[in-house]
This record gives sequence, C-alpha cells and structure tokens, in this order.
Amino acid sequence: MKSQIKNLAFPLVWELAFIIFCIIRPFKTLYIFFVFYLVLTVYFAKDFSFKEYSKNFKDIKRFWIPAVLTLVGIVIVFMLNKKMIIPSFSDIINDGTYDFTWENSYMGELLRAITILFMRPVAEELFFRKAIMNFDSATSAILTFSLGLVLCGFSHAYLPLGVVEYMVLALPLAVAFFCTRNIYIPITVNVVFMMYQYLPEIIYDVARISMR
Repeated sequence: MKSQIKNLAFPLVWELAFIIFCIIRPFKTLYIFFVFYLVLTVYFAKDFSFKEYSKNFKDIKRFWIPAVLTLVGIVIVFMLNKKMIIPSFSDIINDGTYDFTWENSYMGELLRAITILFMRPVAEELFFRKAIMNFDSATSAILTFSLGLVLCGFSHAYLPLGVVEYMVLALPLAVAFFCTRNIYIPITVNVVFMMYQYLPEIIYDVARISMR
C-alpha cells in the first residue's frame, strides 16, 4: 500500500494541476490535453506491455467475451446519458465539462486523433483503474474502485453534473477491471468506444480540409 501511495503521488498532483488550469483558463487548446495525457502515459508506461497485450487476442473466453460485454455496457450507458440525463439537466445546470479547441489542419486532426483515440484511453485505464485499484481487502477494493471513478470524473469536468456523467460512463470499464483484473480489457473497450464517438467526426474534418 505504501509503495502504491508513493507511486500515485505525482499523477495525483499532476491531475490536480490540470483541473486547476482548466478551471481558471476558459479557452483551452488541444495541446494542454495532449501534454496531460502524454505525461500520464509515459509515467505508467511500465504497466503496459504490447507483448502481453497481444497474447490476449487469442483468448476468446477471458478477453473477447468480457470486452464485448463491457463495450455493450458502455454504449448502453452512453445512450441513456445522451437521451435522459443530458436533456434533463443540461439546459438548467452547467456540467463544467472541459472543452478545447484544435488547429483546423491535417496536423491538428492528427494530434486530436492521437490524443483522444489512443493516449487518453490508455492513460485513463492505467491510472484510474490499474494504478488506483487495490485488492488487498474487500474494503480497499471498494474504496479504490470508487476513488478511481471520482478521479476519472474530475479529469473530464469540474462541476457535479459533469463529474457524475463521466463517473457513470466509466463504470463499465471499472467493473471490467474489477472483475477480470485484466487492464487490457478496459483499455481495448475505451479505445474502441472513443473511435465510435470521434473517428467519424475526425474523418469528416480531414475530408473537409482536403477539399478546401
């Protein structure tokens, strides 16, 4: 536990600095998010192995089935959030979600794709799931499970509605790691879900730029 706390000291301070910056600076560029997730990805890189990751692809029962179930779960949660929660509260309550702008160019879209589709999912799962969750006891498992969700929520928003929205959205990913102890399942699902959300928009923007 002590070594875990020591290992989390820097990323916790780093996220706090990111949150404070996002609150006091109303207009943020993609570079801020790129640096935030890049630092986390590099910091937790020791917990990720491409070789170990690739071995999972052969295991239908312990990898692909949980991954598909998790993906279905996160899509359902996303749709419920989009159809029910956001329409009910967004007009009357500010959710405090961190927005950013990016350069309208090929490089801008490439940086956006790298940040959103790959670095953010990997950094989030290695930090909020693998590094945070502690399974020494049932109590510590439940507490760190909840803590990871809260920290994940604050990495996307600073007001209660936005934090809760992203906590709920991250719930299937947290459950997947909690049940399987395999971090590559939520990483895969997170990447696929980000592609589902943002890849069509990125492709459209690239096509629009090419036609200028």
